[in-house]
Amino acid sequence: MKSIILLLPCAFIAFGLSSCHSENTAPKNQGNRPQVQEISILKLDSLQSELPNAILIDVRSDYEWEAGHLEGAAFISYDWDHRLDTLKSLPEDRPILVYCEAGGRSGVITEELRIMGHPYIIDLIGGMEEWTNNNAPVAFGAPVALP
Repeated sequence: MKSIILLLPCAFIAFGLSSCHSENTAPKNQGNRPQVQEISILKLDSLQSELPNAILIDVRSDYEWEAGHLEGAAFISYDWDHRLDTLKSLPEDRPILVYCEAGGRSGVITEELRIMGHPYIIDLIGGMEEWTNNNAPVAFGAPVALP
């Protein structure tokens, strides 16, 4: 009888611990949301060859844009109050390539796009810092209009 009394709490503990293990390791509330791809900004030329209809978006500040940007980039200032409305208006049938100065802001923007359900998002990691450190060409002038 003593052994049954001792085994009973052990059985409850074992049962409780077994429910802690789960096969589903996906974060909660992810649903069917797309994933963001992270690709080096130095691979931009090959990406644009593979994805000719991609939309390239600079999400830095106004003064950073004016100091130089990537050729063919549209501009959505990270600081704009209406940034989310602009992101929501992007077409879902085209890949979106996002960059900033070093990667922090583009990470925020790509996460916002992912949450909105945009199906094809690429965060160009390294940003303009990596681009200019590798003596890649920089453009000046007006941004490309968003579709």
